[in-house]
Amino acid sequence: MGPTRLNTYLATSQASEQSALLSVGLAVLGSSVLAGVLGTLLGNARANAAVRRDHYAQVVRCLVAWAEYPYRIRRRTDDEPSTLATLANHGHTLQEQLAESKAWVAAESQAVSKIFDSCLEELSARVSPACVAAWRTPPVTTAAGMVLGDVGPRGVDQIVTRMELAVIYRFGLRRLMWRRWTMRRLRRRGCLPTLKTAEPDPALEKCCTCSAAGDTGSAASPDRPA
Repeated sequence: MGPTRLNTYLATSQASEQSALLSVGLAVLGSSVLAGVLGTLLGNARANAAVRRDHYAQVVRCLVAWAEYPYRIRRRTDDEPSTLATLANHGHTLQEQLAESKAWVAAESQAVSKIFDSCLEELSARVSPACVAAWRTPPVTTAAGMVLGDVGPRGVDQIVTRMELAVIYRFGLRRLMWRRWTMRRLRRRGCLPTLKTAEPDPALEKCCTCSAAGDTGSAASPDRPA
């Protein structure tokens, strides 16, 4: 092999080696960048999930605190102005927290927002009368009086459970479901009231029947001018 061929062979081999090393280096660099990007995305997803989990825990906590408010009123030990002011301020704070939770859930998920609105409406319909009855009850003066027995709002556990079932669909693979599918599953699990077909109003039907009969009678009357 002459010097010229040898030099050409060495140059070609060196170029091939450099090309191979460059390909390997780019592959390693690309995999490192990809791994870094994936790691960052997964880290952000975990952080967002943790924040979302804390917010939903606070939402459920607000519902439970609102249901417990009548018991706080009934267990007051006196009717001093300071005691009444403390209980009233607690009620105002609960209202503010519920409004904040309502706004946050509405921005986070339309499907879960419908569940929360339904739960809050049903819960308030039970809590408000219980609060009125509790304020009218005399203060507790004995330890036995702290045992309230079967009083207060009913069905609170079922309402809170509905909200907890809805929250499940905001984590994991369920979060990727379309809203229509999510609403359908939530309705099947009893988290939303079943849609009912609107029934005609009997009074309206009677009115329409009488009106139609009157028009027919007028048209058939021989005294009606042509």
